[in-house]
Amino acid sequence: MWFRPRRGAPTETGRLEAFSDGVFAVAITLLALDLARIHADEGATPPVTLFESLATQWPTLLAFAGAFAFVGIAWTNHHNVLMRVKSVSRSLNGANLVLLAGIVVVPWATSNLAEALGTPGAEAGRQAILLYAAVTMAGSVTWGLLFHVLASSPELLGDPAHVRGFMTDRAASAIGIGTTAGAAAIGWFVSPILATALLALLPLIYAVGSEGFERTDGRAAEPT
Repeated sequence: MWFRPRRGAPTETGRLEAFSDGVFAVAITLLALDLARIHADEGATPPVTLFESLATQWPTLLAFAGAFAFVGIAWTNHHNVLMRVKSVSRSLNGANLVLLAGIVVVPWATSNLAEALGTPGAEAGRQAILLYAAVTMAGSVTWGLLFHVLASSPELLGDPAHVRGFMTDRAASAIGIGTTAGAAAIGWFVSPILATALLALLPLIYAVGSEGFERTDGRAAEPT
């Protein structure tokens, strides 16, 4: 006789959605804390005006913009995924928690990057961009895990036909991993600021895929 843990019956999606939305909201709010580095300092020698601070700390804005887009588009994609889910299993709940773990470390990685880019010398920036890229890459892996669970569990979907779409999305998550690895190499060997700009554009890929991917035969749609 063999024993295994009880899997439990699937549950409704409401709690998972509410909890996830809260995590996304906190993460994207924490990103704004780094903007406190941009301020006037009358006690400095010589005094620093707000515009002077902005001119020297502009990489902080670049890091903020990229991270804000990353978290914001991740939230949009997460919403679109759950629109196709009718019930939650333990495996789906676990995959979702792993994904959220990748989201909550984005403010930490962004804070390190913003501080490093505002510090003279390239070494700090090179290390910080690798950390940020690692967090971004881990995020792509967690999305792949979520898509894998959904592609393997048609009973959780409102329409089992969505399995094919999640299989395609799972493969497409490799695009984010490869692009992030390339940006990290540019940050280490060429310029951390250039890599930060490239990673700030990376969420555009996720935005394009926010509705998933589908096959097309390349023919123009028939007029109606």
